[in-house]
Amino acid sequence: MLAAVLFVLAIRLLVHEASTITWDEFVSGLTGVPPLYLGFAAFLIALNYGLLITYDLLALRYIRRPLPLRRVALVSFVGFSLGNNLGTLLAAAPIRFRFYSRWGLSASQIVALISILGLTFWSGVWFLGGTVLIWVPVELPAGVNLPFGTKTLGVILLSLAVSYAIVCLVWRKPWPIGELHLRPPEPGLMAVQASVAAVDLLISATALYLVLPADAVVPFALVLAAYLCAMGVAMATQVPGGLGVLELILLKLLQGTVGDAVLASVLIFRILYYVLPLLFGMLTLVAHEIYGGAVEARRSR
Repeated sequence: MLAAVLFVLAIRLLVHEASTITWDEFVSGLTGVPPLYLGFAAFLIALNYGLLITYDLLALRYIRRPLPLRRVALVSFVGFSLGNNLGTLLAAAPIRFRFYSRWGLSASQIVALISILGLTFWSGVWFLGGTVLIWVPVELPAGVNLPFGTKTLGVILLSLAVSYAIVCLVWRKPWPIGELHLRPPEPGLMAVQASVAAVDLLISATALYLVLPADAVVPFALVLAAYLCAMGVAMATQVPGGLGVLELILLKLLQGTVGDAVLASVLIFRILYYVLPLLFGMLTLVAHEIYGGAVEARRSR
């Protein structure tokens, strides 16, 4: 319910902000990206979805249940491509329950696996976001009032990262959460988690940077900081795909530097990072189900 309220609020604010942008400025943003940069951004996003397979591999390592890479790649791509657009509860979690339970994992193991997936992402946000915001604090636009600045936010994020590292180093006793008994990841696994998530965020931020207008003069560090803020807020709100939330925050944080054409750039990024993988993910899921049904029918005969 809260996610729905936040989604409606974000869309209203986004429409209000977009109404101040002229059609010519929007078209200029759409056509101002060199085709080479657009192709390289698409390549980086494809590479990024390949890297996301590591999230599931690390989670399977945590619960000590290795699976063939082809299976992990299938569930990871379908889970992330649909989950990034429809949300964890509506798509990512049900898809993983369906596939992993079919391959012998128990319900408690799948819950632990999904928990580690989320922890991997947030560990990257804490480490990378804290470091970036401390060194490159984002200047908040007029009208956006926070009880503290983005540099303070960076200190908070880095403190969470250090706390997480300390817990993984010294705490070995499992935490009882309902019927689950989750233990902190081992230090080596924790380090790989944060590294993979940080590279994931760096690659996707680079893709966003590449689809900015060619005449925009903006430091990559500023785009990275704005992207990390937007992704963190979008994930925290649990609005499916961060739709409206991601666009609104990036527009607010980058409009003063990039100009009004940034809205078109964010739309291009939305299509490349969210819409196209969603289409491929749905096709992959349908093809797999048809193939699996044909195999089962052949076996039954």
